[in-house]
Amino acid sequence: MTSEPRAALRPPRPVAGADGRPVVGLDMPPAGRVLRLLFAAVAVWYRVDRDSRFDGAYFLRTVLCFVLVAAVYTVVYRLLSAWLLDRVSPWTGTALFLLPSLAYPLDIGPAALHDGLGLYTLLGFVLCALTRYAGAEVTALPTLVTGRRHRLYSPFNIADRAELAFRASPGGGWRPWWVVSAVVTGCYFAAVWVLPLALAVTPVKNTVDGYEPPLWWSLVLLLPAACLALRARGAAPGPDRRTWALAALFLVCAIPAGTNVPDMLWGGIMLIGIAAAVVRGVRRLRGRTPAG
Repeated sequence: MTSEPRAALRPPRPVAGADGRPVVGLDMPPAGRVLRLLFAAVAVWYRVDRDSRFDGAYFLRTVLCFVLVAAVYTVVYRLLSAWLLDRVSPWTGTALFLLPSLAYPLDIGPAALHDGLGLYTLLGFVLCALTRYAGAEVTALPTLVTGRRHRLYSPFNIADRAELAFRASPGGGWRPWWVVSAVVTGCYFAAVWVLPLALAVTPVKNTVDGYEPPLWWSLVLLLPAACLALRARGAAPGPDRRTWALAALFLVCAIPAGTNVPDMLWGGIMLIGIAAAVVRGVRRLRGRTPAG
């Protein structure tokens, strides 16, 4: 069961799977929360710096669009929570809620709508960190209002998987290569996910004369990914082996995004969600087709 009724205004306690381990896409481990809090703080700073230059009429339109987006998301979430989200893959459920974000790159709708949607997503970053909900940011407000949580995915789940993997003992104590890999991973998320957003804020951008982190910084993930992959390969079948293998896979998948985070990773989640829905649909059709 991936959803659980909760008091709407009370931050829920973290949940764990049947084996006692945090559920990625639902539960938020400590370091993952710190990363989200840091990212949310910088994102708020960025929006305040950017939106402070809007004229009064445009800002009002943006706020009205924000209210509209929030209302629509909450109503749709409540409806899908009742009859769909527990029946489809979390990838597919997340893709459904991320589809409206395509309005910006496809230039659909007025600019105020794009900024209203961005403001709503920013609120999601803040609420996820405060309520310890590790799912999709665009569903953070609906989960709080409806008291229902579902397992949905976010680019920040890559950090969650890495944290859970490094928290699982490699055997024989904390070996130096294990510690180094964990530290490199933490530095990566700070330098490649948070720093570029901070450098986009006008005061910082002017101070550093438009400096941008190089794309090759993402390649540092090859070290922790190789470390986790080798550990998984040499481990006996079990939950730890699966945790290490999945963390290695997701770290490798994060490398192509470079400093374009989390935008490109949201796109990846949508593609996987659509593919998962298609595969499931084909399997159902084959199951209903008479043999021979």
